[in-house]
Amino acid sequence: MRRILTLAATILITASALAAGDIYRWKDANGTWHYSDQPQPGAELVMRNSRPVDSDSAAAVATTPTPDAPPETSGPLPVSDAVASQVRQEAATAKAQQCKKAEGAYQQAIQARIMTRTDEAGNKVFMTPAEIDAYRLEARSYRDQACGPGN
Repeated sequence: MRRILTLAATILITASALAAGDIYRWKDANGTWHYSDQPQPGAELVMRNSRPVDSDSAAAVATTPTPDAPPETSGPLPVSDAVASQVRQEAATAKAQQCKKAEGAYQQAIQARIMTRTDEAGNKVFMTPAEIDAYRLEARSYRDQACGPGN
């Protein structure tokens, strides 16, 4: 029985390795490496069907643009100062609304003595003290993200 399971696992691993597609990698603006089976602008081909590729073919793929890639810009878009100011104001208003909503949810979570959640069957059940603490921490984290820490 053990031999059959080992053989089955080996076959599945080999089949998945053969079925794997190309793997691309690219570095974002923050310097973080990303890997995907979908080519991105500036990505280099790292593996082709589970086999490493040579640097010449990787460079060729890296310079091939994808048809659905947005056009690259070398700087800010040409907009008037009035439009830029309006966008900044709208973003600040949206952030203030998100902060207010997150603060309200956090205060409600802190003040609640009991809480309920919906289980897998769709029934309302009372949360345990540990679940309530986790929910409060999540609400605090959301508030800190929306408003900034210390607010």
